[in-house]
Amino acid sequence: MQTSPRGLSQERFKGWPAWVLRQGPLTLCVVADVGGRLMGMAYGGQELCFTHPDLEGATFDGDMRQWPALCGEWGFPLWGGGKTWVGPESAWPAGAPHRDLDSLPWQVRETWCDAQSMGIDVQSPVCSVSGLQITRRLTLHAHTEAGASQWTIDHTLRNTGTAPVRCGIWDVLMLLRPARVRVPLPAEASDSKLVALPGKKPLADLRAQGTLQDSETEAVLHCTQGDEFKCGFASADGLMEVDFGPGAPRYTRRSAVDRGQPYAHGLPLEVFNAPVLNYLEVETHSPLRTLEAGEVLRYRVDEALGV
Repeated sequence: MQTSPRGLSQERFKGWPAWVLRQGPLTLCVVADVGGRLMGMAYGGQELCFTHPDLEGATFDGDMRQWPALCGEWGFPLWGGGKTWVGPESAWPAGAPHRDLDSLPWQVRETWCDAQSMGIDVQSPVCSVSGLQITRRLTLHAHTEAGASQWTIDHTLRNTGTAPVRCGIWDVLMLLRPARVRVPLPAEASDSKLVALPGKKPLADLRAQGTLQDSETEAVLHCTQGDEFKCGFASADGLMEVDFGPGAPRYTRRSAVDRGQPYAHGLPLEVFNAPVLNYLEVETHSPLRTLEAGEVLRYRVDEALGV
């Protein structure tokens, strides 16, 4: 298995300037110039993040003359990688993610590499529509368990405006297919702990075609080809696992779940499979909150990659 010396460096990744974190077989690439994204995630030399091949190396500087070419047939650029969106989707301006947060360059506030950890802290500009500002702090921990490399992303969402905003933090990671996603379900019986999101392929169809295999205790989605669907999941502990096939690494993420609180789309976890481009998304939500002027919402996602 390919391994690399431990360290943090500035390099180029698929045409973008990037901060590259290396530890053993793991490589993480953060591109601040495009929405503060975790744009690359490789293990043993195998890249697992999706990036749009037509957008690699491209950036947006706020000049709207660029925008149509970046969006293509979509309403916003599908840059790729992992990003922080603001939920719910129904509140997006003009039906697209907040442009200033999702596509403008972010500021690198801090980087570090010591015996305990290494990481990078990046901050968005203030959104000209909502007044919101996002900070993402990625910490790669030096100590690992069972050979897995572990990191955390601490999200901060601040309302810098004068009006209250009803919102939640929405962490979305675009991964390459084929992959199998496993989500443990809460033990108690409920008809609403696994749902197809409105307008997406029904669960009965996913089961009939073998894409979804579920029981009272878990759901498994086989994301192997272009077939659009999106499912939401209840959860006791926010755990999601992604397998990329025999001999490939396994990715896991976990986030705190408060089952007494509302969520932007009803449930805290989601999986989306793209219809054309070769990716799936694992998505986690913080609870919804009304952020008054000056208030802050914080949310942490713990991630790991190993064999």
